[in-house]
Amino acid sequence: MGSAALVSDGDDGRYDWPMARYDPAGTGYNPDATGPKDGVEVAWQQDTESPMHGLTAPILLGETLYGVGRQSLVAFDRESGEIRFTRDGQYWSTPARASAKAYRSDTLAVSSREGVHGLNADGGYELFGRSIGTERWHAPGEETRRWSGSAPREPSPVTADGTVYAVVPETDRVVAIDASSGRLEWERTIGDPRSSGTNRPVVNEGTVYVSSRPGDLVALDADTGEVRWSEQPDPTPDSALNYRNFRPPTATEAGLVVPDREGVALFDPTDGSVLWEYDLDGNATDGSAAVADGTAFVTDGEESLHAIDLERGEREWTADYSPDVEPVVADGVVYLGYQYAELVAIDADTGERRFAYDDSVYFAQPIVGDGVVYVLTDEGLLALEEAS
Repeated sequence: MGSAALVSDGDDGRYDWPMARYDPAGTGYNPDATGPKDGVEVAWQQDTESPMHGLTAPILLGETLYGVGRQSLVAFDRESGEIRFTRDGQYWSTPARASAKAYRSDTLAVSSREGVHGLNADGGYELFGRSIGTERWHAPGEETRRWSGSAPREPSPVTADGTVYAVVPETDRVVAIDASSGRLEWERTIGDPRSSGTNRPVVNEGTVYVSSRPGDLVALDADTGEVRWSEQPDPTPDSALNYRNFRPPTATEAGLVVPDREGVALFDPTDGSVLWEYDLDGNATDGSAAVADGTAFVTDGEESLHAIDLERGEREWTADYSPDVEPVVADGVVYLGYQYAELVAIDADTGERRFAYDDSVYFAQPIVGDGVVYVLTDEGLLALEEAS
């Protein structure tokens, strides 16, 4: 049986969520998307044969949603949740869509323990239980014989202008890969070659920005990989660490928003200098900042979600929320859900809790489309719409 084209331009892509954190800058904010505001009900729920229990967000391309579980990539119909195809593979990140000049359909870049893979967004074919035409290329990485039943957790690739930018799994090597051919365009090691802990990159205006948990912050030319600047900022005076335990950056017009274990800083994108610092008084070991309409939203890993004025670095409000997560924003609402048995919506202007949904034992990071929140749970993919 052949595969039909799955990626539709029915809504001109306005509601697409094509990669982790929505865009190459990592903002977690689609200005065209809307989601439920005052309460939710299940639009549909689609269980899968293999567990989807993981730490990856789904993506939305036209009429198709894609999710990665422990053992497969699954494509779902956006309107009904019907499974369009399942392809086996130990993929370990949220996919990222890239246009591929050599093919009629897009390429999905996804990381695994063995490197970075370029997959056919239409799924290829399945013949006698084997996938044919699903994998287009396999880029740098070291093949491993280790099998793991733990949840997918590799830095997700980012795509921009036909290029895939990714961290080679279990290394500190950032690579640029041609999305059509899988050809390596450049690679660069971040920080000390013996260290580990490089975060998901972001791309903005021709520059790739990368942070690391050992405290490196680096800007690379997106075309050549040349280092534009590299900084290792001193820890804050009251820090218990002798380095900044950086989380992934978010690129904005005002600068780079980079949370660490104890606070958040805005860095000048031209030279890496500090523009402001904000004390979270927390213990955050995960997550990144969402940025929408001049406000950064960051969790502190202790008890609060913080809304921070992007220009001044001053608190707008805090809201009770203890997990350290990666918020997403749509139409004035902040959505939070990640490794936790509750999906929460908070008003982006006031910090007021608008609703909470807890009818699952586990939620991954949500995404938002045309009035609907999509989120992977322990059993499959869930679509939530405004309660009637």
